[in-house]
Amino acid sequence: MDRNFDDQGFNDSGLKTRPSELFRCNCWISFEPVEGSLKVLADYIGPSKVMWATDYPHPDGFFPGAPKMVEKLLEGTSAETHRQVLGGGAAGFHGLN
Repeated sequence: MDRNFDDQGFNDSGLKTRPSELFRCNCWISFEPVEGSLKVLADYIGPSKVMWATDYPHPDGFFPGAPKMVEKLLEGTSAETHRQVLGGGAAGFHGLN
């Protein structure tokens, strides 16, 4: 979408803000703790826009071990990234900040 936005020959939308920026400001991403791209996702969209899920109480869910799984995926990232991914993103989404 950004490519078309940047190409003035195709961009007749009237938008002033790139679609990727609109997405970053207005969307959150949910992931399960077996998805290996978490570090890339948190870096790209920002850790405050990431939420994780356990799929509890379904039998194929990742409960009760999901938090440890997420922490393992976040190894090597900052304490702030840990804080945001493990709860800050969900708090922001629900307006609890």
